[in-house]
Amino acid sequence: MDWAEQGAFAMLGTATLEGTEGPSRPRGVGFYADPVAWLVADAVGTALEAAGLPGPTAGAEVGMVAVSEHATGHTMREVADAVRERGRVSPLRFAGAAPGSVAGLACIVHGLRGPSLLLSMAPDAARPAVAVLAGAWLGASCTRLVVAEHRRHPSGVHRVNTVVLTSRER
Repeated sequence: MDWAEQGAFAMLGTATLEGTEGPSRPRGVGFYADPVAWLVADAVGTALEAAGLPGPTAGAEVGMVAVSEHATGHTMREVADAVRERGRVSPLRFAGAAPGSVAGLACIVHGLRGPSLLLSMAPDAARPAVAVLAGAWLGASCTRLVVAEHRRHPSGVHRVNTVVLTSRER
């Protein structure tokens, strides 16, 4: 399903970013966030800029749906390894390992305060559910919706395709 072909939605901006799974860089808020969460946050920022909504002022009228069947697997493995090796782990690490941080970090970084959700499934399988959510949320809960689809290639490359949608009725 191509969002451009959906009669109910208009695309305001898009972005595609790629990266490899590796340690996340400390960046203030979300210091321990998973590398995928940072890649999604960066892709969301690029798509918001393309839509004319740059910076952390996008606000309450922008919702977020992230889709990833891998989510924070890298950080979850790091937490499990730390427990095995040291018998304990800092509680700060748990927030970065939470699968919901894939959507949550982007919301924090970009000031999105509309509804948000992570669907833990393959993006292609999630498209019908995302279309239903977008139809329900746009107009009722937010005026714009960011959809970020994360895929991991067997080579280790991660790709995030992001689109900013609004209702055609606006």
